[in-house]
Amino acid sequence: MTNQTASATSAEGAGSAASALVNLLAGTVAAEGTDQLATRDDAADWLRAAKLLADDATLTGSEHNALLRLRDALREVLAARGAGTEDPDAAARLTRALADGRLVVTVSPSGQAGLASSARASYSSAVAVIAIAVAQAW
Repeated sequence: MTNQTASATSAEGAGSAASALVNLLAGTVAAEGTDQLATRDDAADWLRAAKLLADDATLTGSEHNALLRLRDALREVLAARGAGTEDPDAAARLTRALADGRLVVTVSPSGQAGLASSARASYSSAVAVIAIAVAQAW
């Protein structure tokens, strides 16, 4: 396998994992109204199960509300994309919600660029992982 093929295979794997995370977050509320993120504790448990939050970390009320806004905007953008339309308001809300991830571009010694969170807060780091997943999935 050449390096180019290995990179393409690795990128495809990252893309499918990213899509899975995006869909997992979007699917935290069901059509009948069941919401896996309904309370701060529920949301923290979900984030821990998704390996986005450390076992000892918690969510504040404002972080919980921000997560719900992120999830809802993500769902609206996905619905618009699925319908072949655009939803500029939802896209703007999603952009604002993902900004909590405080992403920076990193460069490895070999010159490869990547993304990482510059945030020290647990919630911001979780949002960074979601933001990177959105970028990789789309």
